[in-house]
Amino acid sequence: MITITNGEWIADLGAMTCTDYTNNIVVIFVKEGKSLRGKIKNMPIELFGQWAASPNGVKNVEKVVMEAQEVFTKAYIENDFLKKQGTGA
Repeated sequence: MITITNGEWIADLGAMTCTDYTNNIVVIFVKEGKSLRGKIKNMPIELFGQWAASPNGVKNVEKVVMEAQEVFTKAYIENDFLKKQGTGA
C-alpha cells in the first residue's frame, strides 16, 4: 500500500482511492485508457443530504472529486517517476 498525504486527503495508490478522513469521503479512481476518472465511492448520508438540499450541491460534489483527483494524480505521477528512477515502491 502506497499512501501519500496532502492536506485533508490521503491517496492510496494500491487501492486506487483518495480519502478525506475529515469528512469521511472516499473517491475511487478507474483507469480509462491513459487517464484516471474519479467518482465518489462513499460519503456520509448526512453530508449527501445537506448537499442535495443546497443550490450548490452539484458544485460541492464536483469540487470534492476534483480535489481528490488532483491529489491522487500527483501521487500517481510521482510514484511512476520514482519507479522509473529505480527508487519507487
